Amino acid sequence: MKRSIYVLALAFVLAGIVHILIILLIPNYAAKDAWTKLERVAGLWEFSIVAEPGGRNDTLPLVDPAFGTAACRYDLTEAPLLVSADGQLPFWSIAIFDRQGRNIYSFNDRTAIERQLSLLVVNPVQMAQIRKNPPPDTDKAVMVETDTSQGFVLIRALQEDRSWFPTVRRFLTTAKCERYLKYAAPEPTS
Repeated sequence: MKRSIYVLALAFVLAGIVHILIILLIPNYAAKDAWTKLERVAGLWEFSIVAEPGGRNDTLPLVDPAFGTAACRYDLTEAPLLVSADGQLPFWSIAIFDRQGRNIYSFNDRTAIERQLSLLVVNPVQMAQIRKNPPPDTDKAVMVETDTSQGFVLIRALQEDRSWFPTVRRFLTTAKCERYLKYAAPEPTS
């Protein structure tokens, strides 16, 4: 009986120590999410190369070394997001994530319109405005509607061999992550 009480008391002490350690480690791990890491390397509405093909990657974990990766953070409360890039690559893909890093949507060059990267991310109000008066350049863009206001986009470009490095780098550095201001914004009601 005494032994059972001793083991139970020891288990409570050990559980308390583990609980305190976890509480002390939370601030350290809270600053390691993708949004915070990307915030350090680039501002809103601009792409930043976060991984070179075959190079070291300190910004985002688990990036395939055969791919170059660029990231852009956005805020749909300011404007819709327009992502575009030009170039012929063996393969590229793009993924949209919310601020917590959950994937919202993704596609690649095989499923894109004419294999060109043109993406428009909007919230429901912006989508209603675009549908009401569609700009002519939206017919070739993949349009994604989301309820999340902040997030980030990752473009991955495949480097089949070293000869593709300049092309991949040019594709990622010339990619545009910009506010889409061509639609008629709703007038504020008084």
